[in-house]
Amino acid sequence: MAPISKGKFNNRQWLLILILFAMMSVISFYIFQHAFAYRRVQVEVLVAATSLTLFFGFILLVTMQGFKSVDIYEDGLTVKWRFSARVFNKVDLKAFSETTRKQINYIVIKTTAEDIVLPEPLISNYADVIQQLQKWKIKRKFELPITRHSRYENRGVGVILLVAGAFLFGFTIKSIIMPELSVDGTKLITLNGRLSMPPDIKGPTARNAFSYMQLYLIEYPGINFHIDGVGFNSISQKKLSGATRGTPVELSILKHEYAVKIRNTEVPGYFDKHYEWATIYTYSLTMNGEPLLTVDSYNESKHSLDNSNKKWSVLIAIVALSMFAYGFMLYRHRNKVPVTVPVAEVPAKPVPDKI
Repeated sequence: MAPISKGKFNNRQWLLILILFAMMSVISFYIFQHAFAYRRVQVEVLVAATSLTLFFGFILLVTMQGFKSVDIYEDGLTVKWRFSARVFNKVDLKAFSETTRKQINYIVIKTTAEDIVLPEPLISNYADVIQQLQKWKIKRKFELPITRHSRYENRGVGVILLVAGAFLFGFTIKSIIMPELSVDGTKLITLNGRLSMPPDIKGPTARNAFSYMQLYLIEYPGINFHIDGVGFNSISQKKLSGATRGTPVELSILKHEYAVKIRNTEVPGYFDKHYEWATIYTYSLTMNGEPLLTVDSYNESKHSLDNSNKKWSVLIAIVALSMFAYGFMLYRHRNKVPVTVPVAEVPAKPVPDKI
């Protein structure tokens, strides 16, 4: 059956949603990148990134839910979203009204199951919908408020937002008042050796933003000495171009890892045995007698990354408080949340009889 009036999606609004999604993705990716920048995953940054991503996803779902169009048929309406559609038979339409909120006109249609809210800027055939409702003799009222009534906005989501907002805010405060400790030079030991092959450098690519470097020494076969992204950013790439097999190097590692993985004089822990057993993290590097990475430069790079993370603290704290407040509102009003105040129907003035 051909529709009487076929609605069209507002492509400009859809473009804005795509731009919003792209911005959210970039912010989430950047924070996730910082969570894995150190040797071990930074739990507070990871929790912040996860909570922020969930919040962004929730915003995207709610935004896409309001992005709709309407097809009018002889026997009812079809409300379409980008990825789904629902059919409402005209016998299920009980009443409708027009409501204005923040200078935007809405059609509110009351059905046997739920309310349909149609904003004028997103509905291309807004006038046709009103005309067809009048043609079907659907009762017109003046007291139907706009309500949020969505499966995404229920008590469960409210609890999730409350918990996520509290954790996100707590970890944000923790990252500010308790920053990561610097590497202690007294806990390091210096090893000497010769490269068994040129350094294995993994720079940032379009698919992977992480960078690191691995060194293999003839004197310590089976061990890769790993310099993570913090240290890698402090090393001049030009000074590594001449490194080949046999190049003398000096590097510093933790005494604990030296005792566990090389000397075997200490009992390895669970993570030592089951997580990167052949990898030893390196915090200073001297090649051909020239210092390329020192403990001080490593700590300086680490502090710089910490300060970069703190720039997002205010934004993350605001988002966390917003999540908590909105979750509390959803928890308190788990069924319907009025957005507009009901408008009382204005009685018509009686016309006096002429004498």
